[in-house]
Order: sequence, then C-alpha cells, then structure tokens
Amino acid sequence: MKVACEKDLRPGEITRFINRISHATFFHTPTWMEALTASFSHFRPCWVTSREGTDLVGIMPCIEISRGPFISLWSLPFGTYGNPLARDPAIYDAILTAFFDRVRSRSCLEGCAYLFDATGDRKLPADVDVTNRECRIVRLEGTFEDYWSTKISKKRRQGCNRAEKAGIEVRVLLDDKEVEEFYRIYRLGSKGWGGVHPYPFRLFMELFRRRDEGVLILGGFKEGKLLGGHINLYFGGMAHGWQAGVSAASHQYDLGSLLVIHAVKEAFRRGMQVYNLGSSGPHSGLLFFKESLGGEEYNYLAASVRKRWWGWLRRR
Repeated sequence: MKVACEKDLRPGEITRFINRISHATFFHTPTWMEALTASFSHFRPCWVTSREGTDLVGIMPCIEISRGPFISLWSLPFGTYGNPLARDPAIYDAILTAFFDRVRSRSCLEGCAYLFDATGDRKLPADVDVTNRECRIVRLEGTFEDYWSTKISKKRRQGCNRAEKAGIEVRVLLDDKEVEEFYRIYRLGSKGWGGVHPYPFRLFMELFRRRDEGVLILGGFKEGKLLGGHINLYFGGMAHGWQAGVSAASHQYDLGSLLVIHAVKEAFRRGMQVYNLGSSGPHSGLLFFKESLGGEEYNYLAASVRKRWWGWLRRR
C-alpha cells in the first residue's frame, strides 16, 4: 500500500471510487472541488490517496490555500466534510496520518479535517486538537407523506399551506439572471452573519453551471417575482441544504421552511437516506427552525493542527 499526495487526479477515477463508498458526500466529489477552485484563485486541489498497485483504495480531498510563501491545508474549507474514504480502517488511519504529516511540514501554517463519519473513536495523533461539531439531520424514513405528517411541526405545516394558498410557487432557478437575483437577496441578508459570508457570486454561478451533477437551486416566487432561494447538494445517500437567502417580503409566507420541505421531497424522490440541514452555531433561533423541520442532532469532529507562532500572530 502506498499513501501519497496527488495533485492531478482524474475526475473519472475519483467518481468511480467514491460511488462505491456508501458514506461519501457531495463534498467528496470532483464537482465540489472544481467549483471551489474555479471560484477562489488561491485554492489548489490535492488528494491524499492510498493505492494498491495502481488501484485506488482510499482518498481524502484537500484544498491548499496560498498564504504568501506558506499554505494552509483544509479537508475541507468552510467547514465542509472531507473525511477519508476507505473500506479498511487501517487505510483510513494511514491517510489521516499522512494528512497531518503534511500539515506539520515547514511550509504549512495550519490544517483541519472535518470528520463527519467520526464520533470520537478514531485514533488521532496526540498533537491534534479535536473539537466536537454539530449539525441537524433529517432521517428520511418511510415516505415523504410520513415526513410531512410526523416530523414537521404543526406551525410549519400551517405556514406552508398558507404560502401555497397565497400563490407561492417553488421551482428550480432556470437561468443566470434568476441566480443573480437570488445572490442579491442572499448578499443583503448575509451581511450580518459573519464568518465566510457572503460567498462570492462566482461560487453560486459555478454551482449553477453544474446543476446536472447533483446541484439543485430552488427559488420561491410570488407572481413571477423571486422572493428567495436555497442551494441543495445531492450525492449518494445524503442531501445537503447548503446556502439560502430570503427577502423580508417572504417572511409572511415562511418561505425558508417551504424551500427546505421541497428540497427534502426531492431527496425522497432520489431515494436518499438523510437530508443534512447543516450546523447552527450559537444561533438558537436557527436551531429551533431546523428542529421544527424534523432535524435531529448529529455530532462529528473537527481535527486541527496549527503552528504555535501562527496561532499567536492570529490572536494578535
């Protein structure tokens, strides 16, 4: 078995391998990697791989981010999941060890891996800082009608029914102009969110251009006017609600809930097992919103290493 960092892996080889791994997510796909690197000029793709001969038996997607003469290494940036994919636990551990060996190199300031499939039982090096992260997931059991009647709160169901009676139409965005309007709504609404927001417009467009590869951007319309949208990512057994933006005029229709419910319905149609509502951070209102749509708590790990002097400089 040979473990290495590869920078020119063929998309077809990645896709063939991850299609055989049941817990692979959209964030492991070449589609996500291509959208990121096309949108951020200082992002460089790489993969920590394990091979038996020429056969790929394990993989971990990474992004190198240029910081002058240094880099940081993320699997993956923006808190998206980049855990190794391998059927053999020994291969998984070998890939993760190689990742942190790379992070400890002189040229790397810091690195982090978001291990969505890990709940504390993975063997991590002693110098790795491990923190717990949360998200809310909807388990897609039974039929969509079961989800509608048993997992969504009565208040949400009533709000969605009122919205549809008021003439709110939910459909996929059809062209660049509609994506531009959605991004305008998102950008205005996300100014106070902090963190990485707002994402650049180009990332929204790169995802829209890959809408035949698991990307679904839904919009809510009232008399032909877009009131908000929601980006959803589908792969394997899991769908992800990634980014949303709704206008003030949409609040009376509870459009945010309606968009999620339509996205969940699509996940049922595709035969998926989980719809991931993402992390809520310290926002209790967002947490309540997700739980009212059937979200259950799921915990995973963020494993990171940072040069001490870089950490001190960032704190300053």
